[in-house]
Amino acid sequence: MSARLKLEDVHCTVDGQVTVARVRLSHRGRSASGTASARTTEGIWRHVVAQAALSAVREIIDGNLDVTLDAVAEVGSGRHPIIVVTMAMGRGRNEVFLSGTASLQGDRVAAVAKAVLHGLNRWVEPFLAIAASSLPVGPRLTGPLPRIRSN
Repeated sequence: MSARLKLEDVHCTVDGQVTVARVRLSHRGRSASGTASARTTEGIWRHVVAQAALSAVREIIDGNLDVTLDAVAEVGSGRHPIIVVTMAMGRGRNEVFLSGTASLQGDRVAAVAKAVLHGLNRWVEPFLAIAASSLPVGPRLTGPLPRIRSN
């Protein structure tokens, strides 16, 4: 199994004057969703999707992530534009600046979430290991898994 986070689903909608995004991620059988919203302005959807992706990452690693979104931009790169996301992780002397990119060919909304994951994946692996090790260990269930509701 991969140690990296997997993007499962991304939605972004404009509901009147509010833009709302939801991102669902998975990691080794666990899944988590993050949401974000903001007042609708030109291009705000990129920022909202990136914030929702960060929220989902925080959820899947039990909140142990100090990352601030810096900027989200669409950049022309030859004939193929890309999304660039910059973030800051940590504080003070321990602050590290991260960036991630994704191609805008195909799903533009998913590209923003993919750029966030591209910038974070190698940095969150220790947190993912901690979150995975804190899962209860017990006998393996047989048959279908029980449904668990989560917000």
